[in-house]
Amino acid sequence: ILFGSLLSGAVLTETIFNWPGIGRYATTSVTTLDYPAVMGVALVAAVIYPLVNTLVDIGYSVIDPRVRAN
Repeated sequence: ILFGSLLSGAVLTETIFNWPGIGRYATTSVTTLDYPAVMGVALVAAVIYPLVNTLVDIGYSVIDPRVRAN
C-alpha cells in the first residue's frame, strides 16, 4: 500500500532536486503532453503496484505461519 506513496514521493523529490528517474520522466511527459510516455508510466505503475503487494503478502505468509492458517 505504501508503494503508491513512494512513487508520488519520487516524483516530488526528483522534480525538486532535478534527479533523473521515473518521477522526473513522468513530470516531463505530462508537461510536454507526451501521451505515449504518460501511458507507459501509468502502465508501469499499474503493473508494479499489485506485483509488489502480492510479493509482500507472500513474504508475510512465509514469515508468519498464522497467516497461512487462515
